[in-house]
Order: sequence, then C-alpha cells, then structure tokens
Amino acid sequence: MADDKQGKFKLINKVSISDIIAGNANELPESDLCFQDEGHVIQYEYLKPDEEELRIIEPGIYTFEDAPGGLNLKDTELRARNLLPTVNNTVKIVREAKLFYSKLHIYDQLQRMKKRAVLIYSGPGMGKTSAICDFCLTFCKEDPGTVVIIWPTSAIDADKVSNFFATATKYDPKCTRLILIMEDIGGGERENQGESNKVDSGLLNLLDGVSVTFALPTFIVATTNHPENLLASLANRPGRFDLMIKLEAPSYDEKVQLTEFIAKRALTDDEKKALENPKMKEFSIAHLEEIVVRSLLHDKTMAQCIEELIEHAEKFKKNFDEKGNLGFGISMD
Repeated sequence: MADDKQGKFKLINKVSISDIIAGNANELPESDLCFQDEGHVIQYEYLKPDEEELRIIEPGIYTFEDAPGGLNLKDTELRARNLLPTVNNTVKIVREAKLFYSKLHIYDQLQRMKKRAVLIYSGPGMGKTSAICDFCLTFCKEDPGTVVIIWPTSAIDADKVSNFFATATKYDPKCTRLILIMEDIGGGERENQGESNKVDSGLLNLLDGVSVTFALPTFIVATTNHPENLLASLANRPGRFDLMIKLEAPSYDEKVQLTEFIAKRALTDDEKKALENPKMKEFSIAHLEEIVVRSLLHDKTMAQCIEELIEHAEKFKKNFDEKGNLGFGISMD
C-alpha cells in the first residue's frame, strides 16, 4: 500500500522588492521554492512528511520540561550573580568554552563532532549555579545566536533528551551554537556506600554521540556535588567529560572580600579576625551569606554566627558518623 503522506511548503521569507532595490535586503536565505509577485520576493521551505512536527529551536535560554507528548522547552530567565572577579569561578568555565568555540576548525580537521564537555564539581554552596548562570549570560550577550538548554538530569531521562535532539527538533538558521547544562548528575549521597551507582547507558550514548549528532557546535557543562558517585566510565573518560573543574572553598582573603561584598561594607578588624578560624576552612559562599544574614537578623556579631555554624557542622558530622543518618536526637523538653 502506497504511503499517502505528503510533504508541504512552509513560508520562510517575504521581502519587498523596494527594500531590495534600496539595499535594505542585500541577502536572501537559501530556500527550496522562490518566486516573485508584483511587489515581493517570496520564499518557501519544503518539509518532508516526517519533518512537519519538528520543534523549531530559536536562540534563547530554555529548560527541559517533561510533558505527555514528549519534552518541551520552557523559556527561562537566568539571574546574574556577578560575584567578585577575583573569586568568580565563571572565568574557569568561560576560558575553556572560548577556547573550544574559537578553534572549531580543529574538529573539522580531525573530522570529529563539534562537542566538548566539562564536569564542574564541589561541595554544596561553592557557587556552581552562580558561575554557570554568569557564564551562560556572558555567552548569550557575546553571540545572540546562542542556544542554552538546562537539563535537570534527575527529572528527565537521557533517552528522552537524545530523542529530542535526534528526531524532534530543528534549529532556526539564526542559531549558531548550543550550550547544554546538565544539572546534578550522579544524584545525592549514596545510601549504601558499598554499591556502585549504575551509569545510565542513554547518558553514555548521548555523550559519545552514538544516539544523537549535535547539529550545532555544542559545549556541555555538567555539575555534581558528589563526584565519588560517578563511575570511571563517566567521569574519567575523555570524550564524555573532557575536563573536570573543581570549585574550591574560598581562601581567607577571598572570604574577606566575599563577606564584604555580601554585607555591602568593609569588615572590622574583629570580623576579619573571626574569619581566620581554621574550623571554617571548608566554609562555602553559602556559609558566608548566612553569616551576614544571621548577624543582621539576630543582632549578633559575625564571630557568634561563625561559632554557631561551626557547632552545627560538627554536630551534623558526629550524628551522621554515629548513626549513618541525619537524626540529631533533638529533645523537646
């Protein structure tokens, strides 16, 4: 039985002849059908039957959203954090991405897919989200043709993402490059430290380019709080993640600069002295924000707030080590 599906022509451009004569339309996009009426040049693109329902992706920032009919792209607005340049981890990501996009000819020369992936890891609160937001906004501003897609990996399977890129989408001609943000791969802390986490084969295939060929030069940024959960087949395998970037806890000088930045004022000598406490060596940017906020809310000194956070951290570690859970045995008496 013959296939009765038919393709169709879709209008993609209509420009007035007067604009062409005046020099306001020097170039016309490539098209499958082009003709002229009395006042316009009209262009159409031919769509095959299996292309009619393709999602056209335009430049912008999106988040994957699961829906009954498949994945959708939800418009997303990112908020710049603009932390101090001296402690802003954005520069580490920007440096690698600019190197990649400035040397795409290397991939042509080697006949390789234009894709590079980096894994950003640290403890919670070290500024991964802030760094990535600023990075994405920087690249969108630099090149308006940039597409950013945020993928919450714990909520959406890799196979769905692969299918989305391989069969369900088509890029608008204005799109020049893709930045894919893979949030929180590897999940949370393991319940059973003796078991190795399984790596989703769909994720490996996507990173290897087996199940999807990225149509645009693609820079992937993945984040995790628990790199120990990732098997060597994922985290220690160039071509899947080509570079791993660790975001370290701020140094003492950086803690002072950040706290002043957050508090919107210079610190006193006593406050600077309090930040020298060796027990807050691993304090994150989130800890510093809480010190400032708590001191203002509770009318306490920063030194008092630092001691409270250190005490909380030690109590947490003690209870976790002893009981293997988050119970604190808090009395209600």
